[in-house]
Amino acid sequence: MHREMPEIAKGLGAINIPGQMVPDSNSYQFIEGLPIAMYTCDKEGYIRSYNQTAVNLWGREPEIGIDQWCGAYKAYWSDGSTISPDKYPIVIALKERRPVQSEEMIVERPDGSQRIITPYPRPIFDSNGTLTGAFNLLIDATEHKMIEAKIGTMAAIVQSSDDAIVSKTLQGVVTSWNDSAKRMFGYAEEEMIGQSIYKIIPKERWSEEESILSKIKRGERVDHFETKRVTQNGSLVDVSLTISPVKDAKGNIIGASKIARNITAQKLAERKIRESDERFRMAVESTKLGTWEYYPKMDKLIWSSECRKIFDMPEDLEVDLDVFFEHVHPDDLNLVRQAMNSAMETSGDGYYDMQNRILRHSDHELRWIRAQGKVYLNQYDQPERFVGTILDITEEKLAKEKLEQTVFERTRDLTRLNEQLEKSNLELEQYAYIASHDLQEPLRKIQTFAELLKRNINNEAEFGKYFEKIRYSAKRMSTLINDVLNYSRLSNANEHLADVDLNQIVSDARSDMELVIEQKKARIICEKLPTIKGTSSQLRQLFANLLSNSLKFCNTEPEIHISSKILAPAEIKEFWELKTNVNYIAITMRDNGIGFEKENAEQIFEIFKRLNGRSEYSGTGIGLALCKKIVENHNGAIKASSEGKGAVFTIVFPDK
Repeated sequence: MHREMPEIAKGLGAINIPGQMVPDSNSYQFIEGLPIAMYTCDKEGYIRSYNQTAVNLWGREPEIGIDQWCGAYKAYWSDGSTISPDKYPIVIALKERRPVQSEEMIVERPDGSQRIITPYPRPIFDSNGTLTGAFNLLIDATEHKMIEAKIGTMAAIVQSSDDAIVSKTLQGVVTSWNDSAKRMFGYAEEEMIGQSIYKIIPKERWSEEESILSKIKRGERVDHFETKRVTQNGSLVDVSLTISPVKDAKGNIIGASKIARNITAQKLAERKIRESDERFRMAVESTKLGTWEYYPKMDKLIWSSECRKIFDMPEDLEVDLDVFFEHVHPDDLNLVRQAMNSAMETSGDGYYDMQNRILRHSDHELRWIRAQGKVYLNQYDQPERFVGTILDITEEKLAKEKLEQTVFERTRDLTRLNEQLEKSNLELEQYAYIASHDLQEPLRKIQTFAELLKRNINNEAEFGKYFEKIRYSAKRMSTLINDVLNYSRLSNANEHLADVDLNQIVSDARSDMELVIEQKKARIICEKLPTIKGTSSQLRQLFANLLSNSLKFCNTEPEIHISSKILAPAEIKEFWELKTNVNYIAITMRDNGIGFEKENAEQIFEIFKRLNGRSEYSGTGIGLALCKKIVENHNGAIKASSEGKGAVFTIVFPDK
């Protein structure tokens, strides 16, 4: 880039330096004080004088009469090529005896640093017009070129930037507008320069610009301010603004520079992500699935809102791993710790799947949860992130337990039905036995005595004897038939259950047997008995049969003691027929009768089973079988025990 010779050089042209080429003292002081590098040489080009500015420029002091043409260590053209001696500008000035306006050069210092200069050589003549030498002014353009380059670079950056870069005054008037601003807002540079920035601001957002300009005037910077701007066609664009104050050389704020980035696509993506997250959140909430994240290195645990709901944990309560462990049921705590540690071991697969009990935060209610997770490792194979879900499975657990209980009960009921079927079959066999044996016996006697009666119809004594035997056998047969009918009716009993006071039942039974009690001088002691759900008629028959049995099988004055108690769970297990989830009461009847052998405890409840001969004790052997059937009809149980003297009957009923 060529420049006009400075006025100082023109002035020096008027100084005549006779033969010695040494200026007078005034000229010397003037040259030495110049801020511009200057040196002189004779007509052969050997340097004869120079000022300090030239020394600073070259980075060395030239040797007078030795250094020729230039005092620099090395010199290049601006394209980096070496300057040959015959091409030095000062050579041309001496050779052609004229001032030379040269192009820029690069001089290199001994330390390798370089400076950009523009030389202005000019020949020197004496008073006779004879050429005596030349002087050269070297203008240091390094800083200027750097500034030019920086400005050029900045201009290129501004024009090539994808962001809109705009400058404006403190009154909001646009002073610069790059190509990206045109692409973003649709206005050309000439349409915006000198116009108000409010041209691209929606009216409802003008207050934003006023606030921004107020901050700029205070010297404040505005970073990444997200807003909307309006384009030439009236559409809105999402932008992120960064605005900085612009100052003059004295530091006064004279305007603002603005960088506007189009974030419409980003906002759209964020909106889609939010919508997707919201859909995912709604889907998760609909399943009541809680999510969690654990960062082992920071020991940081993050719970979703649904997780907090499952644990009944307030939103403002900070949670960590210790808080989680505090709410795990104590019996499951070790298993949970082991499962988590196993998942975070690098040798494992990193998966966590656990079902365990927890105690909710506020009410300590026991709940079941299923927690699943996956451990992610960092580049050093160390656990970095542990993410997972939690689901409350309490209802599922309870339903499963209820189903298992139902299956158990149905199986038990089926077993009972099978047992009842077996009993029914046994009873049918017993009925068959009765028909073939017990009923046949009195029938055979009737037939036999009837034949004998026929033969002795005229013998009054024999007739009376055989007739009495026929009557007795018929009566016994009738009694057997009635007992069998009573037993069969109990097998099909389905009467309505109601509250029955057992105290009244025992009182009625005692009243019915008052005559026998007085005859045998029996003593009956009955403690306070409970009220149960049952059928009065059957229960009256039950206690009547038991009292009759105790009165019958006693050779001394009978003493009968009746009491009751609530059965303990362990005692319930002694009766296999009973349900374990029901409360029961036991009625105990003790007597001082003849008792029975221990091995006959179960046989005495069998129909028509007699442990004693008919000649000693009357009866059909169906009384205790009736008692057992009545108790079973009331969903209870009965057992008898004896040590060979005295008997104990225990009757168990469900507690209403």
